[in-house]
Amino acid sequence: MQEDKYRQFHIDFELTNNINSAWRISDILRGRSTSIYQLIGLLGYKYLSENVKNNKDDIGYELNEELYYENLLINKGNVIDTLKEGIEQITQNNDNVQAADVFYDLFSFIDFETFNKNDAWLSLIDATENLCSETIATIGEIIIFLTKYTSSTGGPQSGGLKPTEDIIKLITANQKDVKNIYDPFVDEATLLAEIGNVTNVENYYGQHPNLENCALAKMTLLANNVNYKNIFIKCHDITEPINWNVKFDLCVSIPPFGRRLKFNGQEDIRFKPYTPRKSEFAYLLDMYYNLDDDGTIKMIVPNGVLFSSPDKKIIKYLVDNELISSIIGLPGGLFDITSIPTSMLMINKESTEDGVYYLNLLGAKTKKELQRKVVSILDIDEYINLISNKSEQKLISKIATIGDIRENEYNLAINRYVDLEELKVFDIEKTVSNINEIKMELKQIDEGLNEKLGGLFK
Repeated sequence: MQEDKYRQFHIDFELTNNINSAWRISDILRGRSTSIYQLIGLLGYKYLSENVKNNKDDIGYELNEELYYENLLINKGNVIDTLKEGIEQITQNNDNVQAADVFYDLFSFIDFETFNKNDAWLSLIDATENLCSETIATIGEIIIFLTKYTSSTGGPQSGGLKPTEDIIKLITANQKDVKNIYDPFVDEATLLAEIGNVTNVENYYGQHPNLENCALAKMTLLANNVNYKNIFIKCHDITEPINWNVKFDLCVSIPPFGRRLKFNGQEDIRFKPYTPRKSEFAYLLDMYYNLDDDGTIKMIVPNGVLFSSPDKKIIKYLVDNELISSIIGLPGGLFDITSIPTSMLMINKESTEDGVYYLNLLGAKTKKELQRKVVSILDIDEYINLISNKSEQKLISKIATIGDIRENEYNLAINRYVDLEELKVFDIEKTVSNINEIKMELKQIDEGLNEKLGGLFK
């Protein structure tokens, strides 16, 4: 685990330097945050070219040798035509239904209208090569880095929050192999891909209302060595149900906070008998409906969800049926586009029967990550050990019984169950004695001042 930490640090350091270098030397990149997505497209094309050369298995697409990425470096006068022809071959020439579903719109975020000059693509290719140089990162890791980098530098926002290494560690603590993982707001699939990079995951499911996000999600998973047969990403919104024809043993999400949704909750089987008022509960109930009997939900929510009055019936149902396994309070600054306090909810399909395990990291020491707006939690591995064993520790963690939560009228706020600071015990007699001594000293000072002042008027 320590080696993984140092490896990630080196990757972040190398790629930050490389992207800043590419930014400085390329006029086409300067001031255009959308150019990040063109870089991701080129990186994806580079990965698919290398994959078709080195992989004899069923990879779901074909690419002629004269259209490989390396030819973009050689035939510099005809880059756009070569790239367009290669993309068409990858995305259009497929009779396999599953492959067509993955590859058909894979490059839909490539913008040939804005970036319509050959020189522009030469600059983008130079930047891509610069980004890939002198780094131990894989192409998949570079794409994940770019997705997060775009978010933290004010690039196009999709509403989703990007997972940090600490979030991935908390989600995957004690996590068994996963057959089917699902994210109802998949964004660019960085959350799914990073979980898959540290845990054995077979099939990846997700949805997002934006087509380009879905294309980016598929590209992210492919570049992180997920076979097309195991990718099921749909352009769809949470407002309507999907018949996935499968149940999920792990559901994860960092949905957009406070999103306004319009749906007919009374007619939606996912939300019966409780129609959610907050969007976070809509995502939660969607995951719960699609969860396997022994499955788990792990999602990030704003702390206000823990005591949401409009959705008190949903909270009551989860508590009374002993479905909430753990609640982890997270420190501020973990996410780049919001600083509001957040928590991680862990919910099971079956009863936990041992109360709710609270882990309070609100006051955990943090440090700012390298050239990014987010922070990381110091001593995260120690906290992981606590939650793995559900150990109780003063001022940090505690198991709250269902009775405790009922006494608090189903308020799940962390400060109701874990003391955030230690109360000092005062010695009343000693305090009164000290006050009396202070009064005597003040009286003596007043008498002395009166004598001196009286002397001035004689």
